[in-house]
Amino acid sequence: MRPKVLLVDDDSGFCETACDGLLQEGYDARFANTGSDGVELFNTWHPDVVLLDQILPDTNGLELSRQFSQNDPGVKIIFITAYGSISDAVEAVKTGAYDYLTKPLEMEEFYLTVAKAFELIDLERQQQIRSFQLSHTPTNDQLTGNSPALRRIDRLVSLAAQSDSTLLITGETGVGKGVVARAIHRLSDRGEELLTLNCSAIPETLIESELFGHEKGAFTGASNRRKGVFELAAGGSLLLDEIAEMPIRLQSKLLTVLEDRKIRRLGGSVEVPLNVRVIATTNRNLVEEIKQGRFREDLYYRLAVITIHVPPLRERPQDIRPLCRNLLHRLTAGAYTELPPEQLQVLEAYHWPGNVRELRNVLERALILAGGGEPDPAVLIELVAAKAPAMMKDDEKPIRPLEMVEREHIERALGLCGDNKTKAAKMLGISLSTLRRRLSDYDGSDGP
Repeated sequence: MRPKVLLVDDDSGFCETACDGLLQEGYDARFANTGSDGVELFNTWHPDVVLLDQILPDTNGLELSRQFSQNDPGVKIIFITAYGSISDAVEAVKTGAYDYLTKPLEMEEFYLTVAKAFELIDLERQQQIRSFQLSHTPTNDQLTGNSPALRRIDRLVSLAAQSDSTLLITGETGVGKGVVARAIHRLSDRGEELLTLNCSAIPETLIESELFGHEKGAFTGASNRRKGVFELAAGGSLLLDEIAEMPIRLQSKLLTVLEDRKIRRLGGSVEVPLNVRVIATTNRNLVEEIKQGRFREDLYYRLAVITIHVPPLRERPQDIRPLCRNLLHRLTAGAYTELPPEQLQVLEAYHWPGNVRELRNVLERALILAGGGEPDPAVLIELVAAKAPAMMKDDEKPIRPLEMVEREHIERALGLCGDNKTKAAKMLGISLSTLRRRLSDYDGSDGP
């Protein structure tokens, strides 16, 4: 979509000449000869830059400048003034205009000023994108592993990156669906950013505005025009994370957008063409969601032009070693990258219901408990072992150190006996002196 420039000037000859020149410069340009026509074009066409004459037949440019700036704070207004009224142009800049030009115009300066206005618009758009990413985009871990499943995913990522078709990535929470999406975008020819919108993290009342944007006054609190993530992601990719959480009423609107490649802001009448690749992820079985009436079948087939499934970590234990190496390198800025075999054995035996996200959390916790040093094998084993009994089959549970098991057993007995050591010793079938000695070994107090 070409950048839009609106000229509001009562000199038709100048407007026609300027518009022809702007069209040759690559802009989409239109003009109005009165303030009322200018307001109508502004509200229906939504220009990015407005060139505004100071004196118009039905109003003055200063008042129109204020009105345009209030309706769309992002618009760049360039005031056009005669030599004798530069003070009015300066006043316009103070009230929100971007710049001013004096008549008679030097066309080279005219085009340069318009170009600089669009440079600022692009800079502000990048700032909006950065702000959106800070609030919506999760930590970016690399997709790491040597398993056949990961090698297959790598091949699919390379193939998917060569296409602009919609893409569906499935898998349990924490397996790295977002990482796959970012890898595809990174390898693609799309020059702009990948933006992520988590459909499960945004209230139903706000998600439509986040997606499609809104016009001023579209709903209570909509004090300004605002672009949605579809527009912000222009030229790049849009990741709709956990698409199954999108309200069913919005699914039909999303389907229309994907088919027509256009959006309309809430409260707006102008259709905005889209240039964005859509990638969706889900941790749900969408076929089952369709049967239950919670997901549209037609939207499913529109999204699943290409499908990539990321298996859970328990099905690819051979990926744990390279994952640990990568995660430790990132968590310690390269200070530690390897774990001893006994620690890896414990990690590989655990079935990781939280997948890669849980593995990262365990490693990070072990590093914190180590006080900045190398992770203590006993601590790491204890962190995993504490999770394992309730979640693993007996033949999957790692062998824990005898001292750890004994200590937990003694602490449980003391808890049941209200910390009365005599009663606890009797419950455990050992002498009081033996219990005191064991507690002393564990750095426990030796009270009555």
